Amino acid sequence: MKKSVFASAAFAAVLAAITMSFSGCGNKTAQSSSGSSGKEDVKIVRINFSTGSLCHAPVHVAMKLGLFDEELSKIGQKAEYVQVVEGGATLAEMIASGKVDAGYGLYATQLQAMENGLPISYTSGIHIGCTKYYVRADSDIQSVSDLRGKKIGVPGLADSAVMNLKRKLMDVGIGVTAENNEVEFVAYASSDLAIALNNKAVDVIGAHDPIATKGELAYGFRKILDTGIDEKFVKEYCCQQFVTHKLLRENPEGAAAVTRALQKAAAYVEAEPRATAQLQIENDLVAGDLDFNAALLEELDFVPSRSLGKKTLDAAARQLQEAGILKKTTDIEKFISEGYIELYGVPDGYSYDSTTKTYKEIYESRS
Repeated sequence: MKKSVFASAAFAAVLAAITMSFSGCGNKTAQSSSGSSGKEDVKIVRINFSTGSLCHAPVHVAMKLGLFDEELSKIGQKAEYVQVVEGGATLAEMIASGKVDAGYGLYATQLQAMENGLPISYTSGIHIGCTKYYVRADSDIQSVSDLRGKKIGVPGLADSAVMNLKRKLMDVGIGVTAENNEVEFVAYASSDLAIALNNKAVDVIGAHDPIATKGELAYGFRKILDTGIDEKFVKEYCCQQFVTHKLLRENPEGAAAVTRALQKAAAYVEAEPRATAQLQIENDLVAGDLDFNAALLEELDFVPSRSLGKKTLDAAARQLQEAGILKKTTDIEKFISEGYIELYGVPDGYSYDSTTKTYKEIYESRS
């Protein structure tokens, strides 16, 4: 990709309302939201964030450099930040309970929940490549083709590490369906994955950075798959921006604003990985060594793109339905079209010029 250093009827009704809001999303809609007389309460968009993950760098940047505040203030709105804590309520649970309006995360982790009614749609791809798969140095496993009959440790059974690997296993002829399942996935806390592999509790682990690379360095693990460079995943986003259907229905301008802000933040991370790593450490958002963290951010691709983000979801959804992870009865065309929304006023992406400290809108599709 770029460097070698290192996400029913009632449901249909909601989407119908969303579609209607988009069709009238021109000047009239914009004026109704930004033309507040001051007598109405200021609209607040609640955005999720997590600590400890380098992959959440765009959210951290958008928070700390004021990009969310800047975009929302243009339309008279404000941002509020809601932390997702490992071991606490999951992001999906927080969305379902109405505590989060917009945010960011591993898109494949939410696909089954979306199929079951989780009320979100994705609006932009944010970054590519943060999931890696390892074996012990003395393992006879050389590639994904050798995983038949093996036990694989992952952060969660619905995690994107599982979804991605199942798709890759299908490509090499290893069964992952309920009728023909030839591998076993075992869930561990992210911090325990490396220990589980080192202690031979599992044959393989799938982990996200920085935990993945830290485990590799600490135990001398051998990498057999890296989504940042693998030909199947090198043009697919692992982490994407989402907004809830409630936000789309009631505040489409706010949905567009937070999407633009996160696209800008991703472009900043792409151009300034070291400054980003420093921002994360100084604000206690991610621990670690500055050089190590900066090198990992440098490895990842943070060029945002709405068009390539949708292609990612499209490819994954179709293959996961083939695997039986998404239901055979699901209308996959409808699932994709409702699961990825093009918002009025949002470009395909942004680039950032470090010299002039300015952002440039990108409107051509990324391929």
